[in-house]
Order: sequence, then C-alpha cells, then structure tokens
Amino acid sequence: MRLTDQGVAQALQIACLLEASTPKPGNVSPNKEFEDLNYRDFLYSSAAIFPAFLKLEQKSVGEIIYQAIYETHSFIESNTNLGIVLLCSPLAYAYAQLRAKNEIEKFQQNELIKELRKELNLVLNNLDQKDAEYCYKAINYSKAGNLKEVDQADLSEKPKITLLKAMQLAEKRDNIAFEYANNYSITFDYAYPHFQKYSRIYNKIDKIIIMTFLEILAEYPDSLIARKHGDKKAAEISAAAKKVLKSINSGQADFWQKIDDFDQKLRAEKYKVNPGTTADLITAVIFLAILISGKELIKRWED
Repeated sequence: MRLTDQGVAQALQIACLLEASTPKPGNVSPNKEFEDLNYRDFLYSSAAIFPAFLKLEQKSVGEIIYQAIYETHSFIESNTNLGIVLLCSPLAYAYAQLRAKNEIEKFQQNELIKELRKELNLVLNNLDQKDAEYCYKAINYSKAGNLKEVDQADLSEKPKITLLKAMQLAEKRDNIAFEYANNYSITFDYAYPHFQKYSRIYNKIDKIIIMTFLEILAEYPDSLIARKHGDKKAAEISAAAKKVLKSINSGQADFWQKIDDFDQKLRAEKYKVNPGTTADLITAVIFLAILISGKELIKRWED
C-alpha cells in the first residue's frame, strides 16, 4: 500500500527514532551521550522534521532540506540530523514523484525498489543551483562545524554549480556526497540487501539495525571519523568492525557483549570516535525499507 505524504513523514520519523534508540557502537543512544549531544536532542529532531516532508510535490529537494533543518534548529542548537536530511530528502521526493504517476501499487516490492531507484536517479540529475543554494543555507544553519567547503564549492558563497555537481566534487571524501554522485549505491546495492538478510536472521529490530550498521562501517570507512581523525583512523575502525561482525556471525560470541566491547573501544580515550555518517546511512536504509514495504513492516519487528 502506498504511503501518503503523512505516511512518508511518519516513516522518516520512525527511521530517525529507531536509529537514535538503538545502541549502536560509538553513537548517541538512550544511555550514551556526548558533551554537546544527548538522546533527547535526537528525539526533538525526529519530531521537528515532520512538516518538511508534507506536500512534497509542491517543494523542491533543496526546499525540503532547508525546511527540515530550519525546523530542527527551532528546537535545538546542535547538529543532529543534517546527514539524515541530506540523504532522505531526495528519497522522499522520488517516492512522491513515483506516487504522482500512480505507479507504486503496480509493482511488487522487488520491482518497486528498482522503479524508486530509477526515479531517484532522475531526481538527482535534475537538482539545480537553487537546490544547492537551499542546501548550503541548511548546512550553514545547522552549524556543522566539520563542513567548511565542498572542494571548490565554498559554502559561504552563493553556489555557481548544481547540488549534484557539488556532491560530485566531494564524493571521494564524504559518504553522503558519494551517495548523491552514485545514485545511492551504498544504500541500495549494499546496505539494504544486508538489512533484508539480517531481517531473516533476527526478529528484533535493534539487532537488525546494529548488524547492518556494522556491515556498512566495515565496508565503508566512516567519513565523519575521517574528517575529524584522519583516513588512517577511519580505516582502523572499519577493520575493527569487520572483526566484530566475523565474531558475531560465527555464533561463538555473545552478541551484546561484543557490541558493548566495541562501543567501549570507540569511546575510550585512545579513540573517542563517532561513526556518525554510518548512523545517517542506516537511517536512510530503515526509511527505504518502510517506503518499499509499507507500515505493515513495522508490525513485524519485535522490540
């Protein structure tokens, strides 16, 4: 069953809430926080973005991005969801465009995901300078201190290039930009199949999310870690995630003990790293899963 705009906005809220509420290694969760970020900030953010994802067909992708960030920062000061909004706005817009063509109910789920990706490709290639202008305003408004420039695209100036071109300039050093430049290949080709795989192995949604999160982190070094701590550190964390996955998948390790050990390692004085971009990607995967399977999917997940 296709989702209305309200359903799309709810799906994204649920994806954000699940991401924040799941104790993923190194991230904020109900019992883990950072000096400038806590779990409540993510709850407020999840609620705040709702109106930005209504009346999607009357907005551009850039307008959705800017409104979501503006609404978020009417409640909080910290940057909690810029990456999520950047990733999920084109997805939501592509879904709305496909829905407007009365196409969604024609397809089985395995066909719908292909059609949605085709529509997403059209959306990304039609992004223009106005979308870039809204996006730059959103980035500056979010106070994302680790994003000063997008290569030649200086965020302090009015953009002279399209949003897609700006993302292409940054794709080698930012996983979210990589998604724009490559029609969301991490999300569709890698992460979503793993999410499906672990959905068949585990009943509990927290384990499905954590294992998919680890798969992404193991394969794609986190670009937030790379920006803050360097490529070598990001690669080291990915290698460690791969070992955790191997241990859990062997069936010889206690799941929660391995996750807790890895979490403590990431928070230790030696590291103090947050795989924040990986958290953004897992949110997009959860959102995609709900777009494809509908609200019934959520009823199948156990707490």
